[in-house]
Amino acid sequence: MKNNVLPQVICCLLLVLNTFAQEKRHVFKGESAEVSEINLSNQDALLTSKAFTQQSTGLTILEKTQETSEFVLKPSKIKLKKAKPFISAYSVWEGKNLDYTQMTLMYRTSKNGKSWSNWKPTVLDGHLEQTDKRVVSKMEFLDKRVRYIQYKVSLNSGMQDVIISNAKLYHYSPGETPKKIQKQIEKNATNATKAVCSKPAVVSRSQWGAIPRGAAATSTVSHLIVHHEFGSNTSSDWAARVRSVQNFHINGNGWSDIGYNFLVDPNGVIYEGRAGGDNAIGAHFCGRNRNTMGVCMLGDYSSISPTTATQNSVKSLLAWKADKENINPLGSSFHYSVNRALTHISGHRDAGCSVCPGSGGYATLGGIRSGVDLLLSNGCSGGSTPPSSDTTPPTTSISGGNVQTGDFTVTFSDNDNVGVARRYYQVLEKYSSSFLANRRNGFFNENFGQDFGVYDKGAGSWSVTDGRLKQTNTTSDNTLWSSYLIQDSGLPYLYEFAAKVTSTSGPRKFGIHIMSSDGTLSQRGNSYLIWFSGEDNKVRIYETVNNTLYFRAIGDVSLDNNWAKYRVTYSPAYGVIQIWKNNEYLLSWTDSSQISSGVAISLRTNKTAVEFDDFKVYKFRAGNSVKVTAGNSDNNKDLRTTTGKVKSMVRDDAGNWSIPGNFDVTMNFGRFFTEVNAQKLTLHPNEVNDKAVLTWQQPEYGTVYIGAYNLQGRMIAQMPREYMDKGKSTLDISSLTNKLSSGLYMIKLTSGSYLETIKMLKK
Repeated sequence: MKNNVLPQVICCLLLVLNTFAQEKRHVFKGESAEVSEINLSNQDALLTSKAFTQQSTGLTILEKTQETSEFVLKPSKIKLKKAKPFISAYSVWEGKNLDYTQMTLMYRTSKNGKSWSNWKPTVLDGHLEQTDKRVVSKMEFLDKRVRYIQYKVSLNSGMQDVIISNAKLYHYSPGETPKKIQKQIEKNATNATKAVCSKPAVVSRSQWGAIPRGAAATSTVSHLIVHHEFGSNTSSDWAARVRSVQNFHINGNGWSDIGYNFLVDPNGVIYEGRAGGDNAIGAHFCGRNRNTMGVCMLGDYSSISPTTATQNSVKSLLAWKADKENINPLGSSFHYSVNRALTHISGHRDAGCSVCPGSGGYATLGGIRSGVDLLLSNGCSGGSTPPSSDTTPPTTSISGGNVQTGDFTVTFSDNDNVGVARRYYQVLEKYSSSFLANRRNGFFNENFGQDFGVYDKGAGSWSVTDGRLKQTNTTSDNTLWSSYLIQDSGLPYLYEFAAKVTSTSGPRKFGIHIMSSDGTLSQRGNSYLIWFSGEDNKVRIYETVNNTLYFRAIGDVSLDNNWAKYRVTYSPAYGVIQIWKNNEYLLSWTDSSQISSGVAISLRTNKTAVEFDDFKVYKFRAGNSVKVTAGNSDNNKDLRTTTGKVKSMVRDDAGNWSIPGNFDVTMNFGRFFTEVNAQKLTLHPNEVNDKAVLTWQQPEYGTVYIGAYNLQGRMIAQMPREYMDKGKSTLDISSLTNKLSSGLYMIKLTSGSYLETIKMLKK
């Protein structure tokens, strides 16, 4: 075994590197480095070997084998003197036809060369673009007392023409950061998120002990990329961790400097990265780094979320840069790394070469984007709380004729001391003593004055008492209450409800599914679930795809057992979900493959007793006037009763919501519409070529099933189920008839106890 040990490499290099840079380098107590180079053609290098042939070129697999090829190196002694506060270790493997996806790497350690730890897996680094000639492991952190390390390498069966010629084992002690410098760094933790659109407090390169490097090339930043380090989540000396990252990037990855522009530790301290951080072209985005700024969250967030302090500092840092470069944190634009539009705040994995920043880290990006957007909207001064300079809510009012005979127009007057950002409206119909809405047109209103029995109720104990919807079952982990609601306008929707948790123990979880394709299924088909948890004071966004639940984003929320108003807005055109509790802006997430339509909304709880009230859905309006359609003989009209209301809600840029504007209207329809054989199902045209329309008198609110049958009674094709209001109903069934070949069919329509059949000739 050829063993070139280079202790004190870093310290020796400093004198040379100082001639190329002006940064002052502090040498830390216990700092040292070494590299052991192992020639794998040498038999003395190996302890054991299976299914490898040792040749002058190294360890070789010449022919395909069904065995797993494996070798174990002899133990390597770590010769660092008085290492502090830990040892970082990583390895580089060189050869021919290497495939990092087919390699398994394990290591074990010993303090005395006799007693060994168990074998531990390590992975090949996901931040570096691995090649077929050189692969690099991730950095592992060892106890400072470790004196021996041993590696085991396995290749999957079926590999061929593989040569592993050389291994380089790197060990680095970053040294202990002096207490004086650590106190300065602690000060930065208290100042990190207090900037007002200016650069937050940052630990300089000279403070954390960067190896001096020359100037880096620069580019204008258009995209902000978030990473995780993929290292340990605990440390007594985070500045030492940053020094280890730089050592790894220079020696292991072969880069000129640390790859990131900035790094953030779990305490929220921000560290200056490559060449001062700002606008330097780093090495962090799959080799396509121009026009990006890379920010690394120190730690491993494969499955857990970064700390709140980390997220807040990332928001503050990105808000400064977004403000400086005029970057829309909720937007996207072209980037050459993916040859398409890339979200302005993205994760490393969005380049398609890594899973970084881990599932836990990636899930926070929605909250980070919305947090940055809110900081910018509030002049970077308010965090998630509207600034004191704008706590004034906007106002909205409605005018028009209070007595109408048909379609009519209402005018809205919206005002705010700064500016109105979003406008929504709702049309209500009075049935008995309650105001409801035409759910087929995207409006919903339920104040739970009485239980109409027209909603789907799955698991749970649901009842309407005292003017509220109550769910009292505390054993079911997925209760279900749903209503059909057509959401296909393509414009934003506002979902609003009041809720109060009455359980004082247990999960205390509740939420709402929006844009659901089927409100009766366990995960509501395709939908978005907005999920509040009093167990950990978090709000989460899930997406359900083909009735399977997927976690998407997480944010903080303070939950108690008091009534609160919850609001969710969703833009089908852009896939943006935003969430508020009262006037507090909580979380945002953007779906790049957004759901464009839904037919149901649904409430849900998990082993929690909850009361709900004032459940409403508004539609977006772009201007100051809206045409309301009215008529008691057409199921597609907005207003079909003699008494109705129009309501308005608006929001300002600071997140303040208005009090609803109300407008009462009385409809004078004259004589009620009657139709001969109104109950009968009719088809137009009866001899169908392409377009076909069914008309019938729907007896009650309910689900409608329509199928085409041959004359022997066998179903040939069917429509997706529809939800219809009471009254005259019209439905285009061309998507059904277009599936049929020429011939005579029976079209059957069922809804509850209502069943009608009609003959149809397909030309």
